[in-house]
Amino acid sequence: MTLDEKREELAAAHQLIQAKYDAGVPFFTKVLFRDLVRQLESNGNPDQKVSVAGLDGLAVQFPVETGQEYPGYSSNNDDRVCIITKPRLLYRTIQELLAVRDPNLYSVCRAYLPVEVAHSTQVRDTQTNELVYPWPATDYATVRSRFEQAKRSLETSHNFAQLKAALTSVVLSPGNGVDKVVALACSTMTWADHDGAMPSMAQHILALTVRDVLARRYAAGPQRKGVPEIQCYAQDPMYMPIDEQVLDEAGFIVLDDPRAFLEVDESSVVIAIAPDIPIRQIVADIARPAIMIWEKFDVTDTYRTDPVSPRVKQMMEEYIELPFPSEPEYFGNLAIYVRRGG
Repeated sequence: MTLDEKREELAAAHQLIQAKYDAGVPFFTKVLFRDLVRQLESNGNPDQKVSVAGLDGLAVQFPVETGQEYPGYSSNNDDRVCIITKPRLLYRTIQELLAVRDPNLYSVCRAYLPVEVAHSTQVRDTQTNELVYPWPATDYATVRSRFEQAKRSLETSHNFAQLKAALTSVVLSPGNGVDKVVALACSTMTWADHDGAMPSMAQHILALTVRDVLARRYAAGPQRKGVPEIQCYAQDPMYMPIDEQVLDEAGFIVLDDPRAFLEVDESSVVIAIAPDIPIRQIVADIARPAIMIWEKFDVTDTYRTDPVSPRVKQMMEEYIELPFPSEPEYFGNLAIYVRRGG
C-alpha cells in the first residue's frame, strides 16, 4: 500500500468516526466491557487472544502474553527478570481517534478502536522472588499504619466536616437511591515518601467518607444494623498487592480493569480525581450516575488525559454543581455533581 493510499484510509476512518460520534453512537459500552471481561477471564492460556470490535465493525486481535518473562531486565543486574502480568486496557478519547497521525507509523486497523488491549509488567528478583517496585516503595505495615492515621486525621478535620455537611444537603430525586461508590484511578499508596502517598490515601478515604455519609440517608434497600448498604469499589491498574490488601481490609472491593465500569449506573457515586484515562468520556457513554465527584467542569479543558468532549458537555448539563469544601493539597479543584431530578 502506498503512502497516499494509507493517508486516504486514515481520512476515511476519521470521517466514519466523526459521523458515528455525531449520530450518538456510544464508543464505550457495557456490552463491550462485559465481552472484554469474559475474554480476559476465560482461560489465560498462552495462545489466547482478545478480540476487540472497532467502530467499522471489524475485530482486531490482541495476544494475551501474561506470564512471559524477559531475563536480563537490566544490564547491571542479571538477578532481575521482567514478567508480563495481566492485561489492561488503553482507552482512546474522541480527540485521539480524530488526531492526525503518521501513516507510516500507525496501523490503519487500529484507527477505529476506542479501546485496545495492552499489558502491565512486573520486575522480580530471581534470587528472592520478591517484587521490585518501579518506584521507591514501602512495606505493608507502613502503608496500613499511614492509611489508618490519615483516615483518623482527615475524618476529624474541619474540611471533612464541611464535606459531610455538603453531602448531607444533597437531595436526590424521589425513588432514587445510592448503592455503591466507585473510586477510579486513585493510584497506589505504596510510595515510600509519605507526601507522595498521601493524595492516593486521601482519595480512598474520601470514598469511604462518602459511603458512610450517604449510607445514612440514601442507601437503596433495607438497612442492616451497623452495616452500610453502600458498597465501595476501587479500580486502578497501578495497584500493587499491598494496595489491594490494605483496601480490602478498609472495606473496598478491588476490581480489575474494566470491571468497575460495569458498576457505574444511575445508583452510583463516581469519584475520579486527575485520572490518566478518559473517565468522563467513558461515563458519558455508559450511565448517568447519581453523584459524580471530580475536577471542576471547564468547557475549555480538552487537552488532558481526561478531556471534555461534546458528549461530556451534554452530560454535565444534566447535573447541578456543588462546591467541594476540602483542601486542594490532596484533591485539587474538585466539585460535587448531583443529577437533576425529573
